[in-house]
This record gives sequence, C-alpha cells and structure tokens, in this order.
Amino acid sequence: MKPIEAKADLERCLELRPNHILARLRLAAVLMGTEDLDGAKACLDKAEAIDDASSEVHSYRGEMYFAQGELKEAREEFDRAIECDATNPTPYLNSALAIMNTPPMLGTMPDINGAIELLEKAIEADPQFQAAYVNLGQLKLSMATDLTSAKKVISLYDQGLEYCRTAEELKDICSMRLLTIAQVDAASALKMESLNMQ
Repeated sequence: MKPIEAKADLERCLELRPNHILARLRLAAVLMGTEDLDGAKACLDKAEAIDDASSEVHSYRGEMYFAQGELKEAREEFDRAIECDATNPTPYLNSALAIMNTPPMLGTMPDINGAIELLEKAIEADPQFQAAYVNLGQLKLSMATDLTSAKKVISLYDQGLEYCRTAEELKDICSMRLLTIAQVDAASALKMESLNMQ
C-alpha cells in the first residue's frame, strides 16, 4: 500500500475510532516515512494523551527521535517504554542501538556492556526476537578477545536459529552464523588466538 493510501485509510479509521492507539501509531509511522515530522509528533502526542503508560507510544516516539539523530531523547523514550512494559523487546533493542550510535565523549568509549545487557534483556523478553540475536552476536563478536569468545557467538546464533519464524529471519541469522564461522576458521587456520588482525 502506498503511503498516501495508508494515510487516508488510517485517518478514516481514526474518524471512526479516535482512541485507537495502534492506528495513531501506524499513522505516525507513515508520517515519519514521508518526513512529516510535525504530523508524526502530533499523532504521538494524541496517542500519549490517550494512554501515557503505553510502551508502544514511547517506543515509536523514541524511534522518531532516533531517526532525527536526537539519541539522548530517543534513549529516554526507550527507557520509558521499558518502564511501561518490560516484556516488550523492541525498546531494549532500540536503546542498545542508540547507545552504539551515540558518539562517545572525548576520551570515553560507548557503553558496550550496557548495550549487550539491553540486547540480552530483549532476548529474555522474547526469545524469538531475531534482531536482538543478530545485533548481540555482532556486538559480542566485535568484543571477542579470543577464539573461545568468538565461538560463543556461533552458539548464540544457533540458539536464535531455533526460534526463526520466517524465511527472512532464517536467512539473516544463517548469514551471520556463516560469516562468524568463516572468521573463526580463518583465524584458527592462521594460528591466531583472536580475531584481532593486529
């Protein structure tokens, strides 16, 4: 469906049911996609006025801030989303991504352990949440100090494979798993003790 058609359908839905939060959130997403950020913000404000304890409302608002590069505000909204519903895995993932995309202050590093913890919580909240496995695997692989740690990433991907719901999820996690195996095998063949090439 084209954005203009989706917008019209969602607006009609909201005429019939003005308090339908999901329709407001979908409309906000369509408006963000068409770069109508003022309209998206107004939709999110109305959704929050209907239910200020909605994890989804805060998660969508965080995504809007994230898209605008306002990472501090995005993190605050993702944290609020988690407070509203700790079983919603999406804000954990989004908060971890915000951490990793926030430029560190001079002389500091990103809070990688905090991001890892958030991704682990996303998987705990929903063991079928493939995006969390992929991002957690990439992050842990980048932090692996030895081949044993790198091999644990393969095991993480194996765990994620058990929960794939779609062919696309299966393709994504298999690709990540195969790339990791190739890196570990190459490092082993070169008698390296880690994946670090230096």
